Amino acid sequence: MYVCLCNAFTDRDVNRAIDTGAHTVGQVYKTLQAVPQCGKCKDMIREMITDRHALQSPAEAARPFGLPAEPAIA
Repeated sequence: MYVCLCNAFTDRDVNRAIDTGAHTVGQVYKTLQAVPQCGKCKDMIREMITDRHALQSPAEAARPFGLPAEPAIA
């Protein structure tokens, strides 16, 4: 589904940006190399960020953006 018609990005694009560390609407735009135009998509992106972070495990939410989980020490 298209989230931003002005910049032609979809929900998959937004989720990918969130998964790579975007935590704000501005960071999503920056990750997608876009700039806000009409602004109608900002609420949808903000909601997607909130929903996506709610689905993460506490360990994923606690680690720094974009860094892989630390390997288990045996």
